[in-house]
Amino acid sequence: MAKMSLGLSAGSTRSEDGTEAFLEGTADWELSRLRRQCKVMEGERRAYSKEVHQRINKQLEEIQRLEGVRDKLQVQIRVAQSQVKRLRDSERLENTGHLLKCRVRVQAEVKELQEQTRALDKQVGWDSWPCRVRAV
Repeated sequence: MAKMSLGLSAGSTRSEDGTEAFLEGTADWELSRLRRQCKVMEGERRAYSKEVHQRINKQLEEIQRLEGVRDKLQVQIRVAQSQVKRLRDSERLENTGHLLKCRVRVQAEVKELQEQTRALDKQVGWDSWPCRVRAV
């Protein structure tokens, strides 16, 4: 049985000087070369695929690590914000307490001044005047 060469039928290149055998040998050699090249390329493809999967896995691990770091940072941020809020609340409470003390002190001073004014009005006699004029 005659082998098929690339694009040529077995009976189309018969000659007495052996060209057919040469063409069949060349075709077999070319086919063998292409098969070896195919195997090499398949090996390279597998190696590349393996390398890509390893990179993807490393990137996924890095993503998970970074997500963990992000989560920890978010917790730290919330704690810090809470501390800032407590400090502000504490400062406001302190300021409010100070303002209340000042208010009590000022009210006491106003009461004392009103009593002094009444006493002075009695001394001057303003309280007995029928139409008394006061400064507002």
